[in-house]
Formats: sequence, structure tokens, C-alpha cells
Amino acid sequence: MLKRASTAYGRTPEPETPYQRAAKAWDDRIGSSRVQARNWRLMAFGSLILAGGFATALVWQSTRGTIVPWIVEVDKLGQTQAVAPATAGYRPNDAQIAYQLAEFIADVRAIPSDPVVVRQNWLKAYDFATDKGGQVLNGYAQSSDPFAKVGQTQVAVEVVSVLRASPD
Repeated sequence: MLKRASTAYGRTPEPETPYQRAAKAWDDRIGSSRVQARNWRLMAFGSLILAGGFATALVWQSTRGTIVPWIVEVDKLGQTQAVAPATAGYRPNDAQIAYQLAEFIADVRAIPSDPVVVRQNWLKAYDFATDKGGQVLNGYAQSSDPFAKVGQTQVAVEVVSVLRASPD
């Protein structure tokens, strides 16, 4: 690749004078520096080619778009109940709907002694609500004012049962 022309066309006699020995030592030093520089250049070009290959592989992998979200259902103890890929037409069963409704009601109606917990409960409730539902929650919060009751009243909510009122 980057080679210098050889100036010796046969066996070079051993240096006999101090000047010849100094010239040979100088050539050895410069020659070893050139070899080192050549090796470093090869390493740099090899690293550049390797980085280009990795960049190409990364772009190719990112354009494939094969990310599949999975849903893992767990019970109260954290044991896995069901594992399946997420689908757009997922319909939760009655037990899942009942659990989420009970949590929502407990979050909205409970008044713990800690105002931070009240805020967290209301933020969780707003996460489940649509824009129209958020307006209804705002109206309920203004009429009942749960933050004013913190420190004066404590309310613990226990939902005993959730019954389906309509088929949908």
C-alpha cells in the first residue's frame, strides 16, 4: 500500500566507518517509524471500515421496524398469568374491567392524610379519563374539594363488588 522504494539491490555490506554506522542507525530508526506509521494507518482505515459497516447495519436494522409490544398479565403476587403480543382489537375481560373501575373509584373517593398521596390518586384518575371525563372530574373535585379535607377528614374506600350495568 504505502511502500518506499528499496535502494539496496543486493546484500548491503556491514558499515565499516562511524559515518556508515550512524547512517545505518538513522535508517533503522526512520524505517521503524515508517513501519509504525503504516501499521497505525492500516488500523485507522480498518476501524473506519468497521464503523461504516456497523453504521450500515444499524440503519438497516432501524428501517426494518419489527418492534412488537407484548402484554404480560400478572396476579396480585406478581406471578405471570398470560403472555401475548399486544393487538389493536384487545377487549379486556370482566374481571379486568372491574379491577380498574374499583381502582378508579378508590382513587377519586379516598381522602388519605397525606396531600401528596391525594394528588397522586387524582393524577392516576385523570390518566384513565378522556377529555370529557376530565371535565366531569374537575367538576366533582370543585364541588367536593378533597384537598381542603386533608388533615381534617380521612376516608378509606373499599369496593366490595362491581356489577356490569350494560353489555358494553
